[in-house]
Amino acid sequence: MAAATTAAADAAQDGQTPSLSASPSTSRPRLPPPPPPPTTTTTTSRSRRCPCTRAQLLAFLGAPSAEGLADFGRRVADRVLADRSDAGGPRVLFGGGVWVDAACGGLTDAFRDVAAEAYKSEARTVSFTDEWVKKATDNLIDSMISTDDINAATDLVLANAIYFKGDWMEPFQLQFTSPGTFHRLDGGHVELDFMEKYRRMDVACMDGFKVLKLPYKLGATPPAHGQLKRRRGQVDTKSKDMPSTEVNESTRYSMFVFLPDTRDGMATMVDVVTAAAAFMYSISAEMKLRDVDLKLPKFKITFNWGNLKETLCQLGLTLPFSPEAADLRGMCNGDEGDGKSRRTTFLSKVAHMAVVNVNEKGTEAGAVAFHVHGGSGPPPDLVEFTADHPFTFFIMEERSGVIVFVGHILDPTK
Repeated sequence: MAAATTAAADAAQDGQTPSLSASPSTSRPRLPPPPPPPTTTTTTSRSRRCPCTRAQLLAFLGAPSAEGLADFGRRVADRVLADRSDAGGPRVLFGGGVWVDAACGGLTDAFRDVAAEAYKSEARTVSFTDEWVKKATDNLIDSMISTDDINAATDLVLANAIYFKGDWMEPFQLQFTSPGTFHRLDGGHVELDFMEKYRRMDVACMDGFKVLKLPYKLGATPPAHGQLKRRRGQVDTKSKDMPSTEVNESTRYSMFVFLPDTRDGMATMVDVVTAAAAFMYSISAEMKLRDVDLKLPKFKITFNWGNLKETLCQLGLTLPFSPEAADLRGMCNGDEGDGKSRRTTFLSKVAHMAVVNVNEKGTEAGAVAFHVHGGSGPPPDLVEFTADHPFTFFIMEERSGVIVFVGHILDPTK
């Protein structure tokens, strides 16, 4: 297992962001300070609740409207996150769920329909008990959230899980995998296997770090609801009929590995990468095909974050979590107006799980020429790309510009 942390800034920076999305993420503007909560908190009357929850959510996600966001989510689910393994492409599995306690009045029919149709997610009204956690969600939530985190006081839980495993377009050869040393940020080191290959690859040598692109094997794409287009570093969410030239195009996943020149250079590199929202798109223009001697550690990431509430609040998303200020009337049935007394609803938990597996596996290569240099040393144009210290990776679907995963590799053995 590899120690991986989602870079909150870069998960929000353009894709997709991981993280592991992950769910896919898009660039979003810096948020204004959230409105202050109501001064009186002795009542949960809807008239005292802040009407800005919807606006804050849309601003946080960089979306012009809820309808536009749903349309974008629909097209990402259909085009980017659809499993292409049967067609030879990466295996991509994702699932999500929204569960609200019955005491809050339940989910609206409109929200339930959008969750299922646009986001391929389950939306249910339940009674939160330990037994429900284990059975009603087929153990998905049980594996992501401790049963201690869900009790009778829990109102609303969101959960998302995504799995990615792709075959390299040009696989590593097992016979070239050899043991090596990975140097951690704390000065320690670990021994593990490094994959190695020498060939011409897309690489960019920037000030203080290098970026390498490793394409995954292509998979066929079925017709979709709309087209995803990149424009000036943004993902265009405007729906339009899919042109016939686009229907048969395959998804094009690639891993971009960002390697600082120095062992302790990750923080500076991340600052540079996250400073501009369009950096991930502009880096492609800097890449050139060059001879590269690549050494990359094998790693598998299982990232499980049982509650993202604190992180999301730090990023400016506060209102949905506030018992006094949250206004989720478009999502949950109202808690007043029908003569019934109901608990007002606020978001209790947000959980995310991501799994990424990186190894030599790929389709059997044909006649592949490996060149070993000796005697006078490497040629002057050779790029040495030895990932033996902490680095960052992005997995992007290049045709849409959606970043599916973002991760830091701090210790590939954990």
